Parts: sequence; C-alpha cells; structure tokens
Amino acid sequence: MLRAGIDGRDLLRKRTGVVNNTLNLARELTAAHPSQVIVYADRPDSASEPPPPGVPLRQLHAPPILWKHVALPLALAHDRVSVFHSPTGTLPLLAGCPQVVTIHDLFAAVEPHWFAPRTGWQLRTTQRRAARAADAVIAVSECTRRDLVERYGVPPERIRVVYNGLDHARFRPTTVDPEAVARHFGVRHPFVLCVGSLMPWRNAARLLRAAARLEYGLLFVGRDIWGTDLTARLAAERGWDWARFAGYVPDADLPGLYAAARVFAYPSLYEGFGIPPIEAMACGTPVVASTAGALPEVLGDAALLVDPYDEDALAAALQAAAEDRGELRRRGLVRAARYSWRRAAAETWAVYEATPI
Repeated sequence: MLRAGIDGRDLLRKRTGVVNNTLNLARELTAAHPSQVIVYADRPDSASEPPPPGVPLRQLHAPPILWKHVALPLALAHDRVSVFHSPTGTLPLLAGCPQVVTIHDLFAAVEPHWFAPRTGWQLRTTQRRAARAADAVIAVSECTRRDLVERYGVPPERIRVVYNGLDHARFRPTTVDPEAVARHFGVRHPFVLCVGSLMPWRNAARLLRAAARLEYGLLFVGRDIWGTDLTARLAAERGWDWARFAGYVPDADLPGLYAAARVFAYPSLYEGFGIPPIEAMACGTPVVASTAGALPEVLGDAALLVDPYDEDALAAALQAAAEDRGELRRRGLVRAARYSWRRAAAETWAVYEATPI
C-alpha cells in the first residue's frame, strides 16, 4: 500500500500562497486517503499559527537546520513512507524513498536582480538541486514547466503540471456592504484591491501611479516582507491618502475584501500561477492583471490583461473594469470554477502512484 509523507512545516506559518497550497492539498489528501498520508511539521512556538483543522500533524522536534535533513529522513524511514512530497520547492539531502517536489515559480532565476546576491544564489541552488534530484516534479502551470526545462535543464518527462485549486466554500459571490468594508480599512470607496506580499515583482509602484489617474481608493493587502518596497513612501511623499497599506490581513477577512472591491488588480512582472486573481474572480470581482508569466494561462479571457510596464494601459484597464456591466464578472465565475483543491489533490496522488518505488 502506498504511503505518502508530506512536508507540512509551513502549516504553522502565516497563510501565504505557497502555505495555502500545502494546507489545502494536505487537507484533501488526508481526507481521501486517511491511512496513507502523514503530514510532518515541527513543534509550534509562540509565533506559530494554530494547527489547521482537518490536517493531523506528525510533529518532529529538531532545530531548524536539522529538521529537514536529519529528523525528517529518520521519520520517513521509521514510518515506512513510500513517497515523500515537498510542496515548498526544497528537498532533504537524503530521504531513503522516492521524492516529489512542487515548484511554484522561478523568481530568482527569471530576474536575479530582484534578490540580494546571496539570497538569489541560495534560492537558485536549492531549487535547481531539488528539481534535478526529485523523481517527479510538479509544476503549478505550463509556464513554470517551461521555465524548469529551459532554465534548470529538468527533463520534461519528469514534470507534471498540476494547477492550484480554489476553496469554493470560502471564495464565492456574497453580499457585503462595500462602504463599510472600505471604512474598516480606512480606504476611499469605491476601491481597487491588490493582494500579495509587496515584493519587487508585485509592480506596486506602477499600480499606484496608474490608480492616481482615477477617482478610486487603492488598498494593498500584504506585507513588505523585506522592508525594501518604496510604494508606501511614494504615496506619502505625494500626499496620496486614497492609497492604504493594510499589511497582513487574517485569512478570514479576504472573501469580504474581494467582494467589496470594485476591481481587483494584479499587474505582476512575473507569476508562476497567481492564486489571488482567481479568488477574486470566484467572489464576482472584475480582474485586471498583466500579460507576464503564467497569468494569461491561468486567467484566460476572464481578466483584462495589460503590459505590466505600461501605466497608461493599466489605468485604462482599471477604469474599464470598474465600469464593466457584468461580462467580466460572468467570465470570472466561469473561469474560477475550473480550479478546485479536490482536483489538484487527485492529480497529485496520481503523481505519487506513477512515481517508481
């Protein structure tokens, strides 16, 4: 009987896109194969998120530097795991069983200047090693699959594309008071919403300047993790108090925020998939996104897609989406329905089964 082990250490951390991928896959896989899946995590500390409901965790106690490369391989052997899966793009040096790794994107390889030299080198090195060492690689889009072949030389026959999913019980059309939501976050109503950490590829400053041409508020939800994003400073210098920076927002608040926004904007310079735009679509909100990375593949004709470097085009698309009479909403709901975590989990399990043991 196949027994799968999953690296679930991120499940005790803030719910970012990659963490939500791990959480939802682990939840669906343990529900479908309760006696065949073991999710490994470290011991929680004061900064940890509570263990997610519906995902039993096998907690291993070890210092961070030893957890992946010592404690985890020993646990895999003890538990007689058939296939180990890391959804985080890294693998232990030795596992004692076949390994599957999920690669979400190749940010550090696509644009090295987005990272400090040492950080970029570490990311590329660990990701390239994992992609080449794994018995099977899961890419979250055809775009990521092509990047793996072209930039890391991964044999295409070892790569399987499994799209991310969507929690349709949470992200769906719902009735909210948009003005009340705007007041709660201190942003002008109606408002444009952007969700995602303020990293260099998020293109936040161009979005800010494009939105300055319109009569809408602009709300950024996501932390400036590296402390290097200058968008908030730009807004302050120009007195643009219609722009607000909410930082991290609890996961439970996101559906209401999506539903309250007049437009959802995601003008990234690169994405390996892009979960927030399909969450917004599922809530019935028109989406403006960029033509970069996997976004055209994921969003299709359900979003207005623009060159992320063209601020004129971005402003025009935001205005057009804000004035949309329902066509974008209809297309978005249809597009979002394509993505489900149950389907993603079933396709992931099929990768496990196809991996030689």
